[in-house]
Amino acid sequence: MTVPKFLFHYYELDNGPFRNITEYGFEEAESIQNQILEGFNSKRPNNYIDLRFSLEKRIKEQFILKGGKPNRNDPFYFTLGECNWAKSWYVNPGVIKIPLTDFRPDQISFTYPDSMISFQFYDEPKLETYRKNCNGQVFLLSEISNLINEYGLPTDEKSQTVESSKYDKYIEAQVWDAEIINEYKNKA
Repeated sequence: MTVPKFLFHYYELDNGPFRNITEYGFEEAESIQNQILEGFNSKRPNNYIDLRFSLEKRIKEQFILKGGKPNRNDPFYFTLGECNWAKSWYVNPGVIKIPLTDFRPDQISFTYPDSMISFQFYDEPKLETYRKNCNGQVFLLSEISNLINEYGLPTDEKSQTVESSKYDKYIEAQVWDAEIINEYKNKA
């Protein structure tokens, strides 16, 4: 199976792209979350900010152990390939498409599927129905082809028809460098 050639970043048009809720610390993250009153992201659980900070730390640690060289404490989030479902997270969605080849391989990591879901499946015994061996792991760009060959690309159709793939909406990419992001941010 072919690896998608682009990463997609979805965002709220009114707020602009490439904003990470954890970028400015815990208190600011809580304040931002409390201001989200509409859309999918307004339905996050009360402990979401705690979970997000803890998860980003785990992802970063695994990424470094595999040879990643992050230049940030928090990543920018993308989908590997297009994911129209991600537009539903926002009231007025925007999207930026960036060629995968624009990123340095040692500054990008991946999870299958979304990082929050992947690690919850790994951690929670009650979610065993949905767990795959790839859950709770971080992957490098060099591992993506094998990952897709083993598990396939997540699709809307598969998530709606295969119970064990119900939450597999996309492969998430975490970008740990702001250089390429700043180029695209200035164009947006």
